[in-house]
Amino acid sequence: GQDAAGDCIACGTGKYNTQAAQTDEAACEDCAVGKYHAQTGQDAEVDCIVCAVGLYQNQTAQATCEDCAVGLYNDQTAQTAASGCKNCPVGRYNNQVGQDAAADCKNCAAGLYNDQTGQDAETDCKACDTGEYQDQVGQSGCKNCVVGKYNDQTSQDHADDCKACEVGQYQHFEGRVDCY
Repeated sequence: GQDAAGDCIACGTGKYNTQAAQTDEAACEDCAVGKYHAQTGQDAEVDCIVCAVGLYQNQTAQATCEDCAVGLYNDQTAQTAASGCKNCPVGRYNNQVGQDAAADCKNCAAGLYNDQTGQDAETDCKACDTGEYQDQVGQSGCKNCVVGKYNDQTSQDHADDCKACEVGQYQHFEGRVDCY
């Protein structure tokens, strides 16, 4: 027969039981969404741990939380869905899972831009086109070369990369690749 406390079966991970003398696993209650527990044999709902920032859990009775995907971050605890993870803003990207702050989203370098949210790779940063430059990091667009100057190369990162029109030529539009 069963005559020792060791014969009792612990509730599984992600579950707890607050009552003694239970005879069925159904007496074990689930940790709620947004929470988890990796240990067996828990005896109170407070044993369920809220998912930390950078994580979420959309199912009950789980032993772990899920990482927010690349391109996203989560700066709040106890998130109950992947939709609790936020997109990195324009001008930035994130190539790592489980990030917990907007600051974890990396800036596109000068000479590059990103005009979409939730980007997940440095290669999502696009080169400024000819006639343009970008002298700041983390931008959603590029700046045009001013009237009287041109730029015939991509990915330029300073206003000085826009060249003055030669003597005898002119340029009366912004963002051009040559002079007349």
